[in-house]
Amino acid sequence: MLISAEFLTDYEPPGLGDDAAFFVVARTDSFGEGGNGGGPVGWIEDRTRVTDSAVLAVTWALLLTGVADDGINPLPLARVRTFSVDPSEHGAAELDDLPGERVVLYVEVDGSIVSAEDDEFAELETHTGEWSEVVKVYGDDDEDEED
Repeated sequence: MLISAEFLTDYEPPGLGDDAAFFVVARTDSFGEGGNGGGPVGWIEDRTRVTDSAVLAVTWALLLTGVADDGINPLPLARVRTFSVDPSEHGAAELDDLPGERVVLYVEVDGSIVSAEDDEFAELETHTGEWSEVVKVYGDDDEDEED
């Protein structure tokens, strides 16, 4: 995938505070018949990155879209969410409970970016709002320490 210098210099990120952290996740699902009696065959994978650069976050999302594409997932494969704190430092928290202004962008297989202002955004958010990226990337170490 080629990400041009023009994109990197011309992309205008959403207006957020200087301390905003961007949380990027790409999601792949693949399930099918597969000849095992009709049960699920597939797998789920999340690829996640955290950065304080909006341009780098969108670039990662574009790259992760290509990495995670299983060819059959009709949903956007990567999304960028931003918070006023670094979400990797709050692994036990629900993403919607983290403080600060939040902007969500989705990147589709063709590289187009869908933002909250677009008509299709609400439908995409209902389909992908339950993605398990924090659970998958940041395990609950507190439970392990108590045992």
